[in-house]
Amino acid sequence: MASLMKWSVPETIGIAINKSQQEFVVISWNVLHMIHEINYVNDSSPVINRYSINNDWSNEKLRLNDITKTLSELLIKHSTMECFICLQEVPGDLLPMLHEMFDSHANSTLASKPIMHIQTYSRKPRIRGRQGSSVYIDSNESLVTIHYNPDIISTEKATGLENEKKSVLCNDQVLWTPCPTDPGKGALTITTTSGLSVVNAHVPYNNQAASLLLRNILWPENNNPFVFVGDINRDSKAFMNIVAKITIRKPSFSLLFPITTRKPTRVGLRPDGTLYKVWIDHYLVSTSLKHLAISPAVVCDDVGDISDHYPILLQFKNI
Repeated sequence: MASLMKWSVPETIGIAINKSQQEFVVISWNVLHMIHEINYVNDSSPVINRYSINNDWSNEKLRLNDITKTLSELLIKHSTMECFICLQEVPGDLLPMLHEMFDSHANSTLASKPIMHIQTYSRKPRIRGRQGSSVYIDSNESLVTIHYNPDIISTEKATGLENEKKSVLCNDQVLWTPCPTDPGKGALTITTTSGLSVVNAHVPYNNQAASLLLRNILWPENNNPFVFVGDINRDSKAFMNIVAKITIRKPSFSLLFPITTRKPTRVGLRPDGTLYKVWIDHYLVSTSLKHLAISPAVVCDDVGDISDHYPILLQFKNI
């Protein structure tokens, strides 16, 4: 069963909130935990080749720097609207780098400091057949959802005090849904004070495991705005077949609408060195948001081989 792990608790600080739902954007990116890449596709990985990680494991830090830079650019580009960034396969070493990036932008480039909701898996990735050193200091893997809202401002900032505290996002409800049979997969749901729910999911490749996870998701049963996104590990048609089977006798069945991308979201190398392209990162939104979504979703493939997935982006117009 899905279990409520934690609530985001605001600091003791005055918060001014624009309660009307303005335009917002939901970005998703599987940033790639390098231990998985080493274990599964070590000799045919564009990412490993780009950063020469086989020659020097410390080069993974260069890749994490590029991930942080890319996320910073995406956040700043969309800093005028509420922004959700859903990350999968986040290595532990990336977390302090993201915190540092937020601190550097808060109340300067960004109106306030984003909040980062983190769920670390019980499974800790390990490099197969090797002892000793690792590519990471902290090799844990997490699902992470970053939430930024420029309309939430601390009282201190509003009154112009120089020693203002960092503003926080108020009363996000956080629900963690683990996969019952795969300790490295799950879904992290954030529900805001406006009633918007954003589900950040890493769905198992195995159909049975995927069904078990998806069966425990709190799918919408009314017109409340809802966005499901992540690394789905299958195309939209196959995903919708699973969702249909588990929601067919529920109100959710008629309340969900898929949104995909024109471009592939994942590119890799076959053993013979040729490229393959797949569409396995996509969205499922409530019908209440269907006509507000600027579709198709955008694939940010200009980032190159920082990860084996590209960031995807879906913007929603004012409600």
